[in-house]
Amino acid sequence: MEETSKLEREEILNNAINESELSDLKQHADKMIRGFENFNSFSSNRAVWELVQNACDLSENCEVTIDYRNNGFSFTHNGSPFNTKSFISLIKQVSGKYGDESELPEVGKYGTGFLTTHTFGRKFEINSVLKAKETYFEIKNFLIDRSPREWKELSQNIKNQKEKVYNLIREGAILPNHTNKTTFTFKPESSQEQKYIEESSKDLEDYIPIVLTINDRLNKVEILKDNKQTFFERISKIKVPNHQGINLFKTTIKLNGNNKIVYSIIDETDEIEIILPINEDLELYTFPERIARLFLYYPLIGSEDFGLNFIINCKQFLPTEPRDGIHLKSNKDQVQEQEQENTRLIEKASKIIFDFLKSNVLKVSNPLLYAKINFQRDSENTLLNEYFEGLQSLWTEEFKALPIVETLTGFKPVNEVCFFEQEILENINCFNEIYEITSKFKDNLPISSSVQMWSEYANEWSNESLIFVGHKNIVEYISEQELSSFNKSTLINYYSHLIGIEKTKYFSELTLLPNLDGQFRYLAPLLTPMDLNETLINIGKILIPDSIEKLIHTDFHFNFHYETFNRKSFSNSVKTILDELQISSKICLPESTELDDYNDIDASIEKIDFVFFKSLIKYCKLSNNINSQSKPINLTKIISIYYTLDDDLIELNNLSNLEDNLDIRSARKILAQAFCNLLQFHNKVWVEKNIQFLLDIANCNEDSLKDVFSNSKIFPNQINQLKSINDLKRDLEVLIEIKDLYNKVNIEEIREDLVYKEFNSFIAEDRFITTKYLTTQIEETFFNTDIRDINEHPFKEEILGIISKLSKKEYAELFPRLDDKKANLMLEIVTNENTKDDIFSIVTLKESQLKSLGKLIQESNFEDILNVANTLIQQQIENKSDFRHKYEIGTNIERLIREKLSFELQERVTFDNSKEIETSDIQGGQDIVIIIDEKPIYFIEVKSRWSSVSSVSMSKLQLQRAVEENENYALCSVDITRYSGINDKYHLPIEEVLPLTKFVTNIGNTIKPLISENLSAEKNLTDSIHLIDYRGIIPQEIIKKGTDFSEFVNTLIAIINKNAKEFKLNEVENTSL
Repeated sequence: MEETSKLEREEILNNAINESELSDLKQHADKMIRGFENFNSFSSNRAVWELVQNACDLSENCEVTIDYRNNGFSFTHNGSPFNTKSFISLIKQVSGKYGDESELPEVGKYGTGFLTTHTFGRKFEINSVLKAKETYFEIKNFLIDRSPREWKELSQNIKNQKEKVYNLIREGAILPNHTNKTTFTFKPESSQEQKYIEESSKDLEDYIPIVLTINDRLNKVEILKDNKQTFFERISKIKVPNHQGINLFKTTIKLNGNNKIVYSIIDETDEIEIILPINEDLELYTFPERIARLFLYYPLIGSEDFGLNFIINCKQFLPTEPRDGIHLKSNKDQVQEQEQENTRLIEKASKIIFDFLKSNVLKVSNPLLYAKINFQRDSENTLLNEYFEGLQSLWTEEFKALPIVETLTGFKPVNEVCFFEQEILENINCFNEIYEITSKFKDNLPISSSVQMWSEYANEWSNESLIFVGHKNIVEYISEQELSSFNKSTLINYYSHLIGIEKTKYFSELTLLPNLDGQFRYLAPLLTPMDLNETLINIGKILIPDSIEKLIHTDFHFNFHYETFNRKSFSNSVKTILDELQISSKICLPESTELDDYNDIDASIEKIDFVFFKSLIKYCKLSNNINSQSKPINLTKIISIYYTLDDDLIELNNLSNLEDNLDIRSARKILAQAFCNLLQFHNKVWVEKNIQFLLDIANCNEDSLKDVFSNSKIFPNQINQLKSINDLKRDLEVLIEIKDLYNKVNIEEIREDLVYKEFNSFIAEDRFITTKYLTTQIEETFFNTDIRDINEHPFKEEILGIISKLSKKEYAELFPRLDDKKANLMLEIVTNENTKDDIFSIVTLKESQLKSLGKLIQESNFEDILNVANTLIQQQIENKSDFRHKYEIGTNIERLIREKLSFELQERVTFDNSKEIETSDIQGGQDIVIIIDEKPIYFIEVKSRWSSVSSVSMSKLQLQRAVEENENYALCSVDITRYSGINDKYHLPIEEVLPLTKFVTNIGNTIKPLISENLSAEKNLTDSIHLIDYRGIIPQEIIKKGTDFSEFVNTLIAIINKNAKEFKLNEVENTSL
């Protein structure tokens, strides 16, 4: 009994102790279970670094191996072995130092952070060494099982694992020689744990170089995965010398035998190290999005969105409890000091980066990637958003002035560069086209290869002072240009893009769509052309530019709705504009206007632009039948010829739907009217030369042009004035002499009312004039004055002229009243005192002479015959007098010279001054020739001038002789017009002739340049073109400078003496030979 009681007591005691221990372990179990419930993919990423952190706490030259093979996970390091305290702390999952004797500064413990390693499996084995005093116990396949979901069972596991540690000490194998090697092997039992393991491997190759750079305890890392070994080793970390005062370091890490360079900046005071995104080639790169931007020895998983392309490691950071960031801004009093310290460290790190960038100590080729600045400012934490707004502003303000944006003209500060708005970046299908267009009006864009990223960064900056370009800016620029300013396909693609992103409003608000000429227009008024060929379009550009300007370019239709503009619309538009411009009331002068062809054109008359009118003609020449002979077509051709334009018709085939064809009839009528408006200004000279042309125009009249021809002054009267058809009368073979007589008697021009006979058919049949009608009017005028007093009658000559012709039956019928009174009238004439002697002289002529005279009188040009007879008589008088001048001048020259010559010379000198009008051949056409020893030595041509309107002229032969005998030739001019005496100028004595005489010597010098080429050509008549007849006019100014008679005689005597001596010497020389 006593024995039983003792056993029960023992059992009760054990149960009590066990329950007490389980109760003590509950808090540890509950903490683990709560931690397990918060696992995520970041937990698995953190787990690796918790293991690395624990390993580095145990070694100054840590080497780790991470093994992902066999669908599991194991972690091996070379750190110090466990001691009993650290081993038990691991089992209970509580913080505990690895050994009180350790002098190494510890970063972490086996606390809450280590709990994240259970994302790889809640069961893991440990293979390591347990050190107790100087004894080393082997830890082999020691299982830690935390798989239970309830605290009690988990607490029991913890208790049992503690007991295993005690048993290990009691019974475990002791290692005489040991190596520092610890391996954690996790045993995943769920697919989620497998995913966590896989997730933890994704970023290691990016993280490890960074950790090797900032943690000098970690030297080597080996990763085994998928039969692949990746090996990292820090080779060196050296300071980069510079003059800018930047504490710059270069770390070399060997990755599978290849060197990887990491640049960093260190501030030793606050233990800050900035990892720079610069590779060994001094090129920037972007840290992956999943890489934390803040480190506390190791990455603070969760700080990936810290908004920079720099990594900041600070050993003094005060992290949040889950180590996913640092305390920065909150309303929690207990972390205020931590927040202040962390913000100070961030500002310090920012300044370090700013100083580095301004120093340009490392000249990178692509500084763009520095500019990734986008702190999270839209979280649910308002206070934190405010903090990051300030930090964003701090960074962007510093960066704005940095010349880090590469443009086509070099690197420029950010605040001088233009970027694309976010709306453009949201859809980049048309980015190249947008850049091409924008670069036309913005020369400060980043280069094409970086503009997209720069724009993304600039938008993230949220800095109002930056310059941005959006679709609105682009389309506003386009609207100010023309299609020719752009690559057409570029613009089409961009417009398609705008339509695709539903920004069609721009096409209505701005002039963006090109017309046929590439001018941009609003969408609403645009029209789509139908059945309009190039010829019509070109004509329309001049005639109806407003309509043609509305025609959409064929490549820019897209899917917009447009009204149709067809041929019928074209015709209507032309008719409207012709009416609006009142073309039918204006005129158009030819392009090359001969003003001499026109009377004065009233300046008030509006003129049609020639280019416009030319296009109107071209429009009117359109026809579906280019061989058409219709009158409107023929008139259009005539108008073309008048304006020196091609008169060929332009073929335009009809459409099957006749209603849609052009209707040019109204335009042709307006063209005809404008043409006729100008014709009426032509003067008489032009009309006289263009009677046939006017007749051709008149023959084009038809019903459609009836109004034009009826009201236009385009019909010529017989004095070549243009009149309207209603102002003219037909000429029914009216005799010309009767028209002239009517004009003289009635003092009005009957021809002004008469159209040319060729145009009779265009005048109304009841509008005509006959010869009888005119003679009746003439007789009426004659008899209105007392015709019996014929000698005093104002039209005496006309009446007598008629009477002389009354012997003709025709005249007797035309003038019956005069025929009846002719005997009485003639008797009155014979008895007239003023003319009876003249009449008597006539009637005493022989009969044959009277008949001849009678016939002459009846000739219509009798007055001209009288004038010609008088002229011939005058010429005969002048010729006789002219010859007398020549003879007397020659005689006087001979007399004066002989008086002064020796007897011997008088015998040798002869003067050829023939009294015959025809000169001898030796004279060569000259009037006076002086001869010594039968050789001519001087020639004188005598010319008389009878009228001030006439000039002295020389024949071809005389001109040639003047050139050939230049020094032996003189022109003698007797200017009778200068005579002011009272004697008959045709019978002047020689004494009055000589003062009117001038001699022009050496005249051949002046003539020679004019005829020398012809003289040369006449030497070879068969091969040379030459002149056979011509005359020379000698101006009076040259004659006035000539020599007087007496002076010339003296000169001539000297020439005779000189020639006589030369001839004598030559004769002596010839005799001696």
